[in-house]
Amino acid sequence: MIQAHDVVIFDKQVIEQQTLPEWLILSEKMYGTVRRALPKDPSQLGIGLRGFARNQRLALEIPMQAVQKVVHPWEIIDQESFRQSEIAQFPVYQQYHVARELLSGYKWGVGGSLGFELTTGIQAVKETSDFDLLIYADSPIGLPNAAIQSHPDFFEQFDTQVITSKGGFALKEYLRLPDKKILLKTAAGPELTREIW
Repeated sequence: MIQAHDVVIFDKQVIEQQTLPEWLILSEKMYGTVRRALPKDPSQLGIGLRGFARNQRLALEIPMQAVQKVVHPWEIIDQESFRQSEIAQFPVYQQYHVARELLSGYKWGVGGSLGFELTTGIQAVKETSDFDLLIYADSPIGLPNAAIQSHPDFFEQFDTQVITSKGGFALKEYLRLPDKKILLKTAAGPELTREIW
């Protein structure tokens, strides 16, 4: 199943006829990050393309049949950046290595600029990049509660997103309000609900 935060590889010919921003560099193999969207045509997939600058983002749709490969965020957690020595002291990279230790045995992944760089081998991480931690859980049992309780300061540093079959929600909000309605990001848009699993 393809879902938000996955990176898809597709051929540039799929988008060559569209009006594209000047910053977008076309290569034979294009990388797009799957976004939460409900295309009018179910044969289409909503993705986002990125440039190097933070404001260089483009949302568009491509045919599902154009997807040549899908890389899930949990498939890259053992990888190092091709710029490992250059970014070793960046907070985002150090947090990534701590997460590896704390979340061993759990299904988790990394999104954002670091996830993109690890997946594609394209420079995306900056010293100011955020660590986009993704935890995959289909019930509360899937959450790394022991790690959260023993290292609360680590999980307070950034906005961890819990991904379920219904969408995604903020771990911090869930920990503060486990019995209340919380904001669930779905393909149809954000929804305030208790039905998060």
